[in-house]
Amino acid sequence: MTVRRVEAVAPSTVGNVLCGFDALGMAVAGPEDRVVARPADAPGAVMDGIFGDGGELPTDADRNTASVAAAAVLRAAGHAGGVALELHKGLPLASGLGSSAASAAAAAVATDRLFDLGLDRDTLIRAAAEGERAACGAIHLDNIGPAIAGGLVLCRDHRVHPLPVPQDLHAVLMAVPVRSDTRRARAAVPEQLPLSQATAQWADVAAFVHALHTEDWDLLAASLTDRVAEPHRIAATPGFAAVHRAAMEAGALGAGLSGAGPAMLALCPGPETAEAVAATMTEALRTAT
Repeated sequence: MTVRRVEAVAPSTVGNVLCGFDALGMAVAGPEDRVVARPADAPGAVMDGIFGDGGELPTDADRNTASVAAAAVLRAAGHAGGVALELHKGLPLASGLGSSAASAAAAAVATDRLFDLGLDRDTLIRAAAEGERAACGAIHLDNIGPAIAGGLVLCRDHRVHPLPVPQDLHAVLMAVPVRSDTRRARAAVPEQLPLSQATAQWADVAAFVHALHTEDWDLLAASLTDRVAEPHRIAATPGFAAVHRAAMEAGALGAGLSGAGPAMLALCPGPETAEAVAATMTEALRTAT
């Protein structure tokens, strides 16, 4: 019997994970986006409705990240049918929590399952990344990858590679009551980086990956520096310096922007430290703003 309705849910994600600009991404428990897919009479993808966005997202199928991703799935499979989508936004817009990636990922998976296309994970990720391109003008997998694959991933050459997550590694995510324009945030990052900074950054990414495998907390903490994007983005996040300082003083391994921000991320060794860090970050933001 033909399936007439498929629903897919995609999670919040953290891009960059502090030291890995466009190369590291992480799925997190929290708000989610939901997409409902049904067959459509005409080929391609159309938006049947968007809920929870306050009327801000485009309904044009060529501009909405969900419908662009769904259409890319149909093309990748060589499928001549059409899909109608309902997008239910649970993630806040422009928050640094992978909102557009969640919509694209859920739409890609729902479309694949609706028609039983059987696309592999990497193909789904590449299709969903076309939705990200529609949202921010560039393809990068650090949100799309973990939204579909889950966990913590390394993104390389349009593929994602799962990384181990130590059992005691906890993440604190703090929303900040401003918005970040992803296109503007990406434009703020310079195209060139001094060689000394570049070599230090790729050494830190290697150290981060090794520390995950060996559960070396000292090495992990030493690796969590962003020399590429964060210095050019933090001015758009109110209270950044105070919140960062509070997180580190409370025992975080590292702290900084979640993706392009303005949300902030802290990685912590154990649940007790994570709870203490969350409380101090919240208080620091309240005092600073």
